[in-house]
Amino acid sequence: MKYFVDDYVIFDLETTGLEKDKDKIIEIGALKYHNNELIDEFSYLINPECELPEVIINITGITNEDLKDKETIDKILPKFIEFIGDLPLIAHNKDFDLGFIYENIKKLNLTRINNYSIDTLYLARKYFPNLYNHKLETIKKYFNVKQVSHRATGDCFTTNVLYQECKKKELIKD
Repeated sequence: MKYFVDDYVIFDLETTGLEKDKDKIIEIGALKYHNNELIDEFSYLINPECELPEVIINITGITNEDLKDKETIDKILPKFIEFIGDLPLIAHNKDFDLGFIYENIKKLNLTRINNYSIDTLYLARKYFPNLYNHKLETIKKYFNVKQVSHRATGDCFTTNVLYQECKKKELIKD
């Protein structure tokens, strides 16, 4: 299995909760890389058509007011699918994010995506086993990343730093 690629899309979601079949996506962020260089960015807030739980407002800083005039997932998800094309997808705890994407593709009757995917949570555990945990916030502090946390695009930048650091460790081994 090939974990390290040079052309890819890193993506992250913010949601109203943890259950893909019940909760809603409120933000999608994605960064497209070619030869490990950032070439494009995708960032949308999404109207979930429901009130945000207070805990989500506190974690993300996203408010109901921020989302009320935004497009809904049926408008944004096709744009995201077009943005990623057939590039490999990279996410931290990919099963969570992809679970929401797949669930919404199914609900909206869109064509399922079959992109190769890489989980930086797995890579972090493999290449940085001595960290006390492998949450993105811990990774951010470890690598001194100056990005906002719990916002999709900021988390994408942190995920890319982690991905590149894991790639360096693998190259050193070879």
